[in-house]
Amino acid sequence: MEAIMQRRQKDALEAYERMWDSGKGSFHPDYDPDASVLEDFVKASRETEELYNAIVKNDVVKVYQKIEEGADVNFVFGSAYSCPEGYTPLMVAAHRGRFSCAQALLREKADPNFVNKAGDLALFWAIDGGVEMMKLFVEYGADIDAISPKGWSPLSYCKAKGKYGATEEKGIYPEDVLLYYGASVYGSGGPPILGTRSPRNSFNPEAENFMRERGSYQNPLPAP
Repeated sequence: MEAIMQRRQKDALEAYERMWDSGKGSFHPDYDPDASVLEDFVKASRETEELYNAIVKNDVVKVYQKIEEGADVNFVFGSAYSCPEGYTPLMVAAHRGRFSCAQALLREKADPNFVNKAGDLALFWAIDGGVEMMKLFVEYGADIDAISPKGWSPLSYCKAKGKYGATEEKGIYPEDVLLYYGASVYGSGGPPILGTRSPRNSFNPEAENFMRERGSYQNPLPAP
């Protein structure tokens, strides 16, 4: 049995190395070698691609390991990875709600204010990741009043889109989290507005009723 397991492990390692193919291949599922004809084609290092996979799997230990091995925490996965707009490892962690992975990246100087070619702020991806992710970005210096090249601000993004309703963390509106931390700029436009809501600052940890559920963007709130 032990010999069989060793053989299986050996086969798995060999298959893994064939994926990399001395740098001609890739560990990233969206890698597109045909994009090499493009001027902005840039392939990540092995460690950086493995960092991406560790984030997806929420393997925090491996995230730190790959950073120590030299992974680029600010690498932009672009045309080589079927995404001309580009995204960073931090955006991957934020969008997927990988809090501890995002924390590790930010500790290693990942940029919370990165803007991709689509004009999206990294903070937009954190908003999609939930309230705790937003708070983490604020803690590490994200500009909560930044204006994107499209004219959107984090507040306008939250108001129009956010999490499409009360988030899972205590029913808090993402917009109100930013207001609590001092955001004040509403940009021009944003994603298509989904539903309606009454403006109120629901994020106040000092309030006695802070833990209550607070409804949804989708449903108009009843009159007081």
